[in-house]
Amino acid sequence: MKLLSFTYPSRKRSIRFYKYFLSYVILLVAILFIVGTVVYGNFITTLQNEVEASTVSSLAQIRDITDTRIREMEKISLQISSNPDLTPFKVSEEGYSSYKAIKELGKYRSSNSLIYDIALIYTSRDTGNLYAASGVFNYASFFGHFYQYETWSEKQFFELLDTLTMPVMRPAETVKINGVDSKKLVTYICPLPINQGKPYGAVMFLIEESKMRAILDNVVNKHSGYMYIMDKNNEPLVSAGFSTQGQTTAEQLFAAIGAESLQGQVNQLRSRYGDYSIIRLTSDYNMWTYVAAIPTENFLGKVLAGRRVFNYTVLSLFVIGMLASFLLASKNYRSLRAIVQRIADRKAVKEMADNMDEIAYLSQAFDKVISEKEGLLKQLGNKSELMKERILISLLKGKQDVRHHMPEMLSISGLVFEHPAFVVLLFGIDDFQRFRSENSLSLQNLFKFSIINIAEELSLEAGIGYGVDLIDDRGVVLVLNYCAADGERAMLTELAENIKRFYKQNYKFSLTVGIGGIVHDLSMLARSYEQANKAIAYRFIKGSDQVIYYDDIDFESPYSDYYPWELEEQLIKALKAGKAEEAQALVSRIFDEISGRSLSLESAKYVCSGIVHKMIGMMDELNYKISEYLREHLETILVQDFETLEMARRILSQACRQICEHISQHKESKNFILSDKIIAYIQENYNDNGLSQESIAGRFNLSPSYVSRYVKDQTGETLKQHIDRLRMEEAKKWLAHSELTVRHIVERVGYVDETNFIRKFKKQEGITPIQYRKTFHL
Repeated sequence: MKLLSFTYPSRKRSIRFYKYFLSYVILLVAILFIVGTVVYGNFITTLQNEVEASTVSSLAQIRDITDTRIREMEKISLQISSNPDLTPFKVSEEGYSSYKAIKELGKYRSSNSLIYDIALIYTSRDTGNLYAASGVFNYASFFGHFYQYETWSEKQFFELLDTLTMPVMRPAETVKINGVDSKKLVTYICPLPINQGKPYGAVMFLIEESKMRAILDNVVNKHSGYMYIMDKNNEPLVSAGFSTQGQTTAEQLFAAIGAESLQGQVNQLRSRYGDYSIIRLTSDYNMWTYVAAIPTENFLGKVLAGRRVFNYTVLSLFVIGMLASFLLASKNYRSLRAIVQRIADRKAVKEMADNMDEIAYLSQAFDKVISEKEGLLKQLGNKSELMKERILISLLKGKQDVRHHMPEMLSISGLVFEHPAFVVLLFGIDDFQRFRSENSLSLQNLFKFSIINIAEELSLEAGIGYGVDLIDDRGVVLVLNYCAADGERAMLTELAENIKRFYKQNYKFSLTVGIGGIVHDLSMLARSYEQANKAIAYRFIKGSDQVIYYDDIDFESPYSDYYPWELEEQLIKALKAGKAEEAQALVSRIFDEISGRSLSLESAKYVCSGIVHKMIGMMDELNYKISEYLREHLETILVQDFETLEMARRILSQACRQICEHISQHKESKNFILSDKIIAYIQENYNDNGLSQESIAGRFNLSPSYVSRYVKDQTGETLKQHIDRLRMEEAKKWLAHSELTVRHIVERVGYVDETNFIRKFKKQEGITPIQYRKTFHL
């Protein structure tokens, strides 16, 4: 008070104090009234929101679990489409191939706990059969006996296949199995290949509804409500729930809800079945809708307990408020005068007059602060560079909010697009794995920043360009705005080549440039960016350090469905024999074939993936444990983590050498066992004129030189000498103890040429076979 007296020595309390006091009393009464009406209702709503938030969390968990299981099924479909043992040609073969197909399907079924059975059908090579994990069935027996659907027939199944281009889920329905047991099954059908044009077959997953219902019970049991999963057409796939009164079924309530009318995440429903809170979530993955219906009364019990406390609290506040109104008003007035005093001390505004209201004085101070704030905002708006990158990324991603506020945002950011034509150039850093491993993160960012700078500078010759770093795309994007004219392709090519040349000369890394289509509307920039992405993907076919135009890619011309079956078999044989040089030569031939044929991007990658699958299968067949280093090489190719065919060739060639060395080392550890087997095999088959170093090597999956070394180590003779000695010993027995002619003896012991035999015999024994025989018949 002394301070205030010093500042305002003759000043008394203004009318503001009395107004403030009266306002405080009115405010207190108004607050208590609001608390008794509005706040009370909000209190109930808050409790309700807590329950809804908990249910939304549980519902989101169910959605995520279901999406994960569906993704697993689609992944199984993708694996089936690339499994060499499940191709249309393989499964159509009788006998072991069909058995192996059933076995493979059984493995896929066991990988997902929701799957009751899995069936495979190929429409492109119709064999009249469905191949399932439970066996092979013709269409009539499958739908008429083994899985007899209540509302779905064989004819309807094939009508669905004729129009199937993406996965389809059928609602749960009763299926009679083997004509005896009945189960409610949900059927999920995925085309082969999945989401890639016209399918050549389909995979059908049979899912027990009870297992899906078990997932939903987390929400249902917690609130005694109902749970539904609906497809994108709002048709119910699975439902679960029960009423504590036992009078309402899930189907009845679903009809009352009216799924099409649900707009927000949380809705309220009044029906003849009672009041329900409807919580709704939609999956971004497959557009399925997850709905939980909870009786509103189930979570109002908490409110009743708090109501009494709430009423007593309001009453107490009213009494205390009335008694303390004067004191509180005085205190607040003193605070107001203290603020005025502080502002006066800082001389923010002119000195306060004696009869001036404190609020009027503060208004002048606030006006001055607002004026200063507007000046700061104006300065901030001048720093438009901070917004350019974000706006460019939004344009490239096609975000709608940017399109709606385009003029305002362009004005603030300083982006200027004066010309009618737009095109996106995507600069991808070649051999990105090496680029990332050889440079720190700061250097990587510096290199990308330099690409952006040089690209923007060089683009001034054609128009105006803006660069942006896209971390996920392993490179940078240049948005070029220019005047469309003749020779624009040559201009774009020259610009791209100049940027590539600068980067290669200064940083020793090359760039591949994907150029999208030309658009004439800024809102269509996302399409050009998408096309540039597709163009740069063809780096796999065309190689690195290239300029690839989206318009040059022929997506419509027929591509060869070539697969190097014979070369693949030769490669596997070379690997089994440990012939590294031959295997590497076959890899080169395979990739030369891929390069020389008009294979699509997907087909070329499929060939690489198929070869790796075959190599891994061969290692499993031979029971060889693959080292971690070797497995890393194989898995790198398997997930197609390479940029070009040349990179794939190099990695696959390295893997072949690793496999051959591994196999050779493995075979070396079996020397003693193999040597005994080889010697015994020669003893049993020396009289076979087809016995040779190559045939023995093929019999034991060894290289010919390896067999020769085995025999030399064990017998001290070369393989040819050892076989000749065995044959000569046998021939001498026949000469001494039989009347067979020399010609017949030659044939019996494994020789083909009689003259050659006589020559070898005389060289070894010093006499001819006839002379040798006579020594036993004197």
